[in-house]
Amino acid sequence: MKMKWSMVSCLVFLVAACQAPITNSLLNHFTEHVINNLNNSSTLEAHCKSKDDDLGLRRLAAGAEFNWTFRVNFWSTTLFFCDLRWANGHKAFDVYRPDDQFLAKKCAYNFCRWSARDDGIYAFSEKKNHYVLAHKWDPK
Repeated sequence: MKMKWSMVSCLVFLVAACQAPITNSLLNHFTEHVINNLNNSSTLEAHCKSKDDDLGLRRLAAGAEFNWTFRVNFWSTTLFFCDLRWANGHKAFDVYRPDDQFLAKKCAYNFCRWSARDDGIYAFSEKKNHYVLAHKWDPK
C-alpha cells in the first residue's frame, strides 16, 4: 500500500511539473497597448483581433491609446494581431505571440506597448527602457 501511494505521489508531481508553463500562462493576464504618436494630429485606425476575439475597428486621435487584457488559452496558442492604418501607410503585424523570444524582445512579458509614429511602429523594450522600431509602414 505504501508503494502505491509513493507511485501516485510521484505521478502527481510529474504531471504538475509538466503543466507549470500552461498553468502559468492560464493564470497570467496580458495587456496590450496601441498608442497613436503620429504627428500633425493624424488619426490612426487600429483593427486588432485573435482567432476568437475581434476587438473591432478603433479610430485613435493623436495621443490616444487603445488597450485590452486577455489570458492565453490552455494550449498556449493565443495570437493577437493588429492592422494599423493612417494617411501615409498601413501595417498588419503580430502584437502577441506566446513565444519567449517574441515576448522578451517586444514586450515586458505580460505587458506590450506599441507606438505608431510617422516612420513606423515601435515596441517598448523593457530591457532598453525605451521604444525600438519594430515595423516600417507599408505604403498605401
